[in-house]
Amino acid sequence: MSFSHLDDGTAESAWEEAGIADLPLLRLPPLDRTWLVVVAVAHPDDETLGATGLIRTSLRAGARVELVVATAGEASHPDSPTHIPERLRALRGPELEHAADALGGDARDRLRVRRLDLPDSQVAAHEAELRGAVADLVAAHRPGPVLLVAHDRTDGHADHDAVGRAVGALAAQEHLPLCEFPLWFWHWGAPEALPSRRYRRLPLSDQDRRARRDALAAHASQVAPLSDAPGDEAILSPQMLTHFDRAFDCARYSGPDEHDAYRAEAVFDRLYAGAEDPWRYLSSPYERRKRALTLALLTRPRYGRVMEAGASIGVLTAELADRADEVVGLEASPLAVERAQARLDGLPHAEVRRAVLPEQWPQEPAPLDLAVVSEIGYFLQPEELDELVDCIDRDMALDGEVLACHWRQPVQGWPLDGDDVHARLAADPRWRMVAEHLEADVRLALLARAHTADHAVVVVPAKDEEADLPDCLEALTATVDRWEEQHAQGSAAVVVVADRCTDRTVEIARAKAQEDPRFHVLELGADTPGRPSVGRARDVGARHGRSLFPDVPGERLWVASTDADTRVPPGWLTGLAVLGTGVDVEDPRGALVLGTVDLAGADPALRQAWAAEYEHREGHGHVHGANMGLTWAQYEALGGVSHCAEHEDVRLAEAARAHGVPVVATDRVRVATSARLDGRSPGGFAGYLAALPVD
Repeated sequence: MSFSHLDDGTAESAWEEAGIADLPLLRLPPLDRTWLVVVAVAHPDDETLGATGLIRTSLRAGARVELVVATAGEASHPDSPTHIPERLRALRGPELEHAADALGGDARDRLRVRRLDLPDSQVAAHEAELRGAVADLVAAHRPGPVLLVAHDRTDGHADHDAVGRAVGALAAQEHLPLCEFPLWFWHWGAPEALPSRRYRRLPLSDQDRRARRDALAAHASQVAPLSDAPGDEAILSPQMLTHFDRAFDCARYSGPDEHDAYRAEAVFDRLYAGAEDPWRYLSSPYERRKRALTLALLTRPRYGRVMEAGASIGVLTAELADRADEVVGLEASPLAVERAQARLDGLPHAEVRRAVLPEQWPQEPAPLDLAVVSEIGYFLQPEELDELVDCIDRDMALDGEVLACHWRQPVQGWPLDGDDVHARLAADPRWRMVAEHLEADVRLALLARAHTADHAVVVVPAKDEEADLPDCLEALTATVDRWEEQHAQGSAAVVVVADRCTDRTVEIARAKAQEDPRFHVLELGADTPGRPSVGRARDVGARHGRSLFPDVPGERLWVASTDADTRVPPGWLTGLAVLGTGVDVEDPRGALVLGTVDLAGADPALRQAWAAEYEHREGHGHVHGANMGLTWAQYEALGGVSHCAEHEDVRLAEAARAHGVPVVATDRVRVATSARLDGRSPGGFAGYLAALPVD
């Protein structure tokens, strides 16, 4: 998390509007004098900001509280010209003791502070030491009851997260209740993420709030400037402190039997420690058949990037590797990861990584073609499952797929069963069901991105294009195949409009149509009504395409446009329709989608001159007839493409904006178009390239 206390953070008013004051009440174990409460924090002042309520509630109940502070906080002012780390360390130790006096009050004798003096900003490298220190306190109090309290392990600060990981892992291993509190999250987090965090509200009394203010005042090096010099500013700004002046604290509680992703990690490690293959992946007929069904449900013979959530010992991972260019399996248990890597030895394009999901979902730029969620959904809390699906949605290609597979029999001790997981996925408006298989023991579902267009027409104007048309048609075959993998067979068509051609264009197009009935050829000649132009060709082709699907509602028929000297990628047609009629488009008739182009076959000097002016980004300002689309409903409402000799694509985009049609200008759908300088119209793309200043 690259975020600083100096950055503008999320305003407290945003959290108020999100309903933070209406969160359910935090329910703790029945604390009394037999309990030990261990509160582990990264720095002095973290205990005051995040755990005041938990500390004082525990003390009021008669419990003993051990406050474990990992570092002295000596790195709080790295740019200070007046205070070196050693001086800050000397300041912050007494500040911590005075803050503990304020928090403990009359029960200060039951609040003990333990300073570990680990290096500030480097707690992640010392998690084992921290965990050991807390484990020693637990062991010394056993068999008495223990509650662990720590930072939320996804708080967004490296030291906070490290403390949360270490204590959370110990809670899972020792079967202990755990409270996790946020701190940094209030500054950088988004209010819409609040539900998935499962925080609950712990009311503070007036005395609790006064104790917090007094404890904060004790941390003078953090709430006030060290000096007037730059670099000595207060670390805790007034805006940040507003998050800690509430009448309540927030924390997430999980009891020993309330399983979530992190407790699942400990459970699985115990299973793998007791057996080489505890789920019988290698010997069970059910597991063998389930893998066969999983692979059979996939629509493509081969995928690019595949992510498998819940890879276990890598048996399915290895079989997916036969169908993919790259497979990454994710698994929480280190023992399972070790066995999976041994199994995948010799498959350089397949690996299994240790990751506790959803928190440790990989941050990688390349889009996913397939995400496999197999037998993992019920080991997550509902909010964790939702977050995992959010991660998949963020990283999935527009034409990507999700394969979910889960056991249907009751799953004891976990919050969901297999049917619950699939019902949650089916109810998510971002996805639509492509295929499903149901048996007494197992349910499988193949999902793709939701969009309302279920039929499509591609229009290709062609004027003497015998050189480029074969490659164009080959690429269009792949994109129509991809469309039909996720839609009904026969739901897409390509219309090649041959306009007064004098070469072999018509012959090539007709040969393709004879080979593949999804392709259609229109010949425009001297007797064709209207003024000869590329605009006329596009419009006639679109209207012919509409006649191929006369009974399909206009808002469900996607009309895409490209050029004969252009090669589209396999996911092009589906990607356009997803962006134009998907869940983010509010107009039920859809949006006009404007994609980008790359140059094919350009010499380096021309490419450099073109790239200096071209923008591959979201919200770009380009319009290309080679890469655009909209629904028939919007096309018809706009009167179609103007019958003009050039810039017909620009005129359509201008008309859409003038009539309030949503326009999505995107770089997520990109095509390769020729870099030829001799085009079919002087003012077209070829003419634009020819006019570029090339050194």
